[in-house]
Amino acid sequence: MAGLILFSSIIALIGYSAVGLYQDSKSFLTTLKSIDKVSAAQSSKLVADITKSFRVLNLPAIKQLTQIAGLDFTPIQSEISTLAEISPFLLGGERSMRYLVAIQNSAEARGTGGILGAYAIVEFNKGSLKVIETGSNEPLYGSSLEKIPIDVPNEYKRLYGENPAILQNSNLSPHFPYGAEIWLALWEKKFDQTLDGVIAIDPTALSYILRSTGPITLNSGEKITSDNLVSDTLKDAYKRFEKDNKARKQYLVDIMNATVKHLNSGDYSKIKMAKAIRDGIVANRILFYSTDKRAQSNLSEVRLGGYMGLKSNNEFRTVIQNIDAGKLDYYLDRDVTIESKTCENDRQTQVRIRVTNTLKSATGLSSYVLTRADKGEPASLIAGSHRFKVFIYGPTNAKLVSVWRENQKAELGGASVERKRPIYVADVDLAPGASEELRANFSGGVGNISFVDQPLVMETKINIKDRC
Repeated sequence: MAGLILFSSIIALIGYSAVGLYQDSKSFLTTLKSIDKVSAAQSSKLVADITKSFRVLNLPAIKQLTQIAGLDFTPIQSEISTLAEISPFLLGGERSMRYLVAIQNSAEARGTGGILGAYAIVEFNKGSLKVIETGSNEPLYGSSLEKIPIDVPNEYKRLYGENPAILQNSNLSPHFPYGAEIWLALWEKKFDQTLDGVIAIDPTALSYILRSTGPITLNSGEKITSDNLVSDTLKDAYKRFEKDNKARKQYLVDIMNATVKHLNSGDYSKIKMAKAIRDGIVANRILFYSTDKRAQSNLSEVRLGGYMGLKSNNEFRTVIQNIDAGKLDYYLDRDVTIESKTCENDRQTQVRIRVTNTLKSATGLSSYVLTRADKGEPASLIAGSHRFKVFIYGPTNAKLVSVWRENQKAELGGASVERKRPIYVADVDLAPGASEELRANFSGGVGNISFVDQPLVMETKINIKDRC
């Protein structure tokens, strides 16, 4: 539950790793460790101190030492500065703040990662943290609506229809604020409670956290470790609780509660915890949304916010949308190559993605995992076949020039747009062991090629050939 300690400790944790690497570290760390007491007036000075410390940490000799020790936090320097600046608002310095901590189940892919699973409600009040409640997604299913409960542009409805009005599809878009706002609206409808934001995390990020805390023990005596957490929750649990889905969801809640209890004990390595949070943010597995306009404006500028910006860029994405309602994204592998084709005035870039259903056989898997609830499933359905949509996003203000797919018998797919980004959308259906390559060529893009990975169980294998 990195989200539970994200605000009150991440700054201090970074400080631990920097001890002795720059001057005046003792006084700086004293400030960092009391981040929950920092006022809005003091936060700007704290940001300046953090910026100064990173300048020192980026000196070649020092950076080499931190990298060797695994203590390089420059990848999340922007996040650290942002959290320092907005923490007085987020930590309940002005009033108590309550957040939805959402666990995304990445065995069923959605735009921001996975379908909403277990949750927690946490409260920050003058820097102190209290867990109000934990639970599974089951109570929220009754809060689904006929129409999307937030204001969205017409392009969003053309792309997703009214599907995001139900909990299962609330985070179809990879633009995290859309999903977070819908979750908050569904929560308010169900419980008549207004929350102040959302912290999203997935089982893989939680496994990073267990690297620092060590194993957790459930009331049953079962031990959950960083090595078995993902497989236990996203694969084995479906067979183990095949005939009792409520028990499976309770199992997830039990794991969450045991993790919270262990975190509250404070008995873990602070440096390892800092590294775990860093790795979770870098992999887009920890996301944050705030209803506070000041805070959200800052979060929109950093990876932690999960924001698809509208400024000119050369950013690409490949996104998987599960449409068969099964849990086979656990076995989905993605291999992406982004390559410059021309660098003149009409700059062109090609994106190639090969998707592979690594499942060898459906034997032994539960019917829940193998569900084919999609419309128009083939008559000769092979057990373990997985149907999903592939979205290939080009940069802001670019154009989709041409597309190609390996399966010539399938429909080619179509074009769309979201937040000024052109998209190639194709429907893919893979039998166990099968794979397919899809390509999209884009014109436009400003700056170096970059890629934002969708956090599923298997990380995307990415190869960037930027010749411009």
